[in-house]
Amino acid sequence: MDQTAAASSHLGSSSADVTARVRSIRSQLPGQVLRERIELANVAYGPLLSKADVRQRVAETLPRRLGFVRGATLEPIETYRELIPDDALLKYDDAVRSGLFARFWVATPTYYEQRQVDPWILGEVAGSELCAVITQWDV
Repeated sequence: MDQTAAASSHLGSSSADVTARVRSIRSQLPGQVLRERIELANVAYGPLLSKADVRQRVAETLPRRLGFVRGATLEPIETYRELIPDDALLKYDDAVRSGLFARFWVATPTYYEQRQVDPWILGEVAGSELCAVITQWDV
């Protein structure tokens, strides 16, 4: 087959074939995959935040108290000991199945080191330091 025939056979490829080929190439390039994961997580779960921003947002859910410092603790979901409600577990499972996240955290608002109510489940996008809020619940 000469080059002209080869070129015409590539031009005759369907757009589905080209899309599949591009996706295959992109999946072999870690930077491209990361960008896609970040975009998908952003669309599915809303704005992505750094851990510092998450801590600040979680802390801000507590009312101000004179003499108390608002903060937040982050711990891996695997070591979280309090009961996680069923609907929060289902949202967590959906996030796990999406394949977008490398780790999951439970963020709990605190005054100093004393845990308060209303934890959040966060998903850390694989290959990045960005987190998505998966769900929140009232204790």
